[in-house]
Amino acid sequence: MDRLEKIVLVFASGLLGVFFLALLAAARLQKIEVPPCLPPEVKPFKEGRVDTLPDGRRQLFYVAQMWRFDPEVVEVPVGKPIDIFLSAKDVTHGFYLSWSNANLMAIPGAVNAYTVTLDKPGVYPIICHEYCGSAHQNMVAYLIAQ
Repeated sequence: MDRLEKIVLVFASGLLGVFFLALLAAARLQKIEVPPCLPPEVKPFKEGRVDTLPDGRRQLFYVAQMWRFDPEVVEVPVGKPIDIFLSAKDVTHGFYLSWSNANLMAIPGAVNAYTVTLDKPGVYPIICHEYCGSAHQNMVAYLIAQ
């Protein structure tokens, strides 16, 4: 191997290391964490629902299907954690809660989960970000924080 090739290889490896460390630092500063594994009792579900726990916390069980989310409109309290569980009936869908960092994939036969707290009152659209068919652009639901 030529001396210049070795220099380029070492430089490229060092640059990769710098980029990787920058990625880790950004994730740490933004408090991005790998979601925890779900307990084995959480199984895929076919009907959407909203459960209110004794402490006022909400658990939202969303089902994505062509071309809607079930439930479509949910009211949640401001400042309380919201547990979102997501499953799909038919094909792979996306789940993006606007103005938050909740971004999940709805996969048939699987359940994904995320906990989010909405600190400001308002209407938060939920959109599908994974192309799922001809009426994909109409797949919207709403969380109303009040």
